[in-house]
Amino acid sequence: MKKLLFLLFFPIALSAQYATTSYITLNDGMEKDYLKKEELWSEYHKEAVKNGHKSSWAIWKVDPTGYDDKVESSRIPHFMIVETYKSKALLDEEFARYDVEGMKKINNLIKQKLKGKISSININKILGKNVEKERRSYVHQGLAGTPLTGGSLKPGDVMQVTPMEQLEDDYEKYETDFYQKIFSNNVMKGNHRYWGFSKVIDRSENALTFGTHSAWNIGIKGKELEFPQDFVSQKIMEITNNARKMYNATTFELVYIVD
Repeated sequence: MKKLLFLLFFPIALSAQYATTSYITLNDGMEKDYLKKEELWSEYHKEAVKNGHKSSWAIWKVDPTGYDDKVESSRIPHFMIVETYKSKALLDEEFARYDVEGMKKINNLIKQKLKGKISSININKILGKNVEKERRSYVHQGLAGTPLTGGSLKPGDVMQVTPMEQLEDDYEKYETDFYQKIFSNNVMKGNHRYWGFSKVIDRSENALTFGTHSAWNIGIKGKELEFPQDFVSQKIMEITNNARKMYNATTFELVYIVD
């Protein structure tokens, strides 16, 4: 297991500028089957990262308590998949691989990688199970961020993602010019592991529509963030509240990672 970060962009992959997030709502009682399915898919993602098609792939388990202001209970996701790319072109090329012929190639690659460990019949059974009730997807462009500190991320690590809705044209400047400095200072002081800021540039037809941007945070247990108390900084924070609407943060726990 290696690190997952958006250095300067997202908390997900070195030099990544773009990322996709897929929020998975499962059919009842299908969590174990879903994770078995993703474990098989990880063989493909390892090869994709090795070939430079993507920078990373990871699965995060969703804490549902952060969804009370976002969506009805029946659509609350169970997992979030995050994939990162060094360019938009690489992201588009990866999407194109998921056509009918591409899926056949992926299926064959998984069987080849697991030959002697699991039979083709069992692989087909696992991959063929109807585990997903809904999948909502978003494409993000990284705008700002800090380095990830504290070593590589590993299963069990926790991240928070806070969706924001842009209300004024100059909103992004408050995040990239002002808040990035605040979080960078906290990272340097050892109060925080990572902060990133991104905007949504595309989404699936069934995706939630309220969020235009997201803040990504990886904290340090027992540490508190320090915010400036001077008059100018306080005024900028007040203005920011009018420039965007902030929704409840959602907490995620890392399950799988390939980078």
